[in-house]
Amino acid sequence: MFEILRMGCACKHDSSFVLDVPQGFEGYLMLFVRTPAFFQIGDTAVTVEPDTFILYDIGTPLRYGASGGDYINDWILFSCTKPLETVSPVRFNELIPVGEQINLPQYFRLIADCYYREAHSQTVGLLIRAMLAEIFSAPAPGSEADLPHYRELLDLRRRIYAQPGKSWSLKGMAQMLNLSMPYLHALYKKAFGVTCMADVIRSRMEQAQHYLRDPGMTIGETAFACGYSSTVHFSRQFKQQLGCSPQSWRRREQIK
Repeated sequence: MFEILRMGCACKHDSSFVLDVPQGFEGYLMLFVRTPAFFQIGDTAVTVEPDTFILYDIGTPLRYGASGGDYINDWILFSCTKPLETVSPVRFNELIPVGEQINLPQYFRLIADCYYREAHSQTVGLLIRAMLAEIFSAPAPGSEADLPHYRELLDLRRRIYAQPGKSWSLKGMAQMLNLSMPYLHALYKKAFGVTCMADVIRSRMEQAQHYLRDPGMTIGETAFACGYSSTVHFSRQFKQQLGCSPQSWRRREQIK
């Protein structure tokens, strides 16, 4: 579902650096600046502090660069087989001060490692989704203390999207965080707007669609790889989430 077109980590430029692409790119661009920088957003020029993130929509005019010194950023230009906003919670063309809330350089390094090793594209997609989910569900700086166990919840969500085939259960996740099941359920929903088990299902459906594009994998093998012990249960849940059976979805994709 996700394909990296180009990317770079810790890219350094001098104080004269400016990127100006009035027509934008044919893919989505996510950008994390590690140094002070300026951005032209519409008719407004904005100067931002280090550790600021932005996700540009396809075709958005781009103009940004150094602000008074060397410029360092991480960036990924990527495509998605569906409109990105339908598969991940995102807001386009908005400058987001991340600060130390989220270790974005680590995400970029992990994604780069998979990309340059030509590792499984599914892993890249899961990492991108996990990163975007964490960025766009994170509370404003200074407000995360209002929600107990927020850091542990973020880590749990990362693990869910990184390991969708694991045998996740509400009881097991509650034990991991040393919380009661009702309390975890309520905290997770408050933090991310979705329950932890709903996130498990989402991550599994993403993985299932990837496997179903491989004609060499049977429906049963796909179900098992996605963490289901029953093909019937997998097929029922797939239809509930995507509106058709795995077999129908596979046939539809094959004739595209």
